[in-house]
Amino acid sequence: MKAIKVETTIDEAAATAIPALRPMLGRRVELIVLQSEAEQPATPKRRLTVDELLALRLDPPPGVAPVSLEDMERAIAAGATDRGSL
Repeated sequence: MKAIKVETTIDEAAATAIPALRPMLGRRVELIVLQSEAEQPATPKRRLTVDELLALRLDPPPGVAPVSLEDMERAIAAGATDRGSL
């Protein structure tokens, strides 16, 4: 495992970037960075389509079929033409 060791004085920029360093503001410190052994979160195997993303965000009432992107576009177009006749 590789380590990075840095000797520096904690300034406002460092304290802003890493709030835990704020108590050391103005002091000379030695920082040692080691790679974490904790498991990284699993990355999704594929990206969601727009339809899938919208389906996940919607909670339709019982008995209502999922709405596709095409259905939404048709409803928007129908609404636009209905308003134009007012």
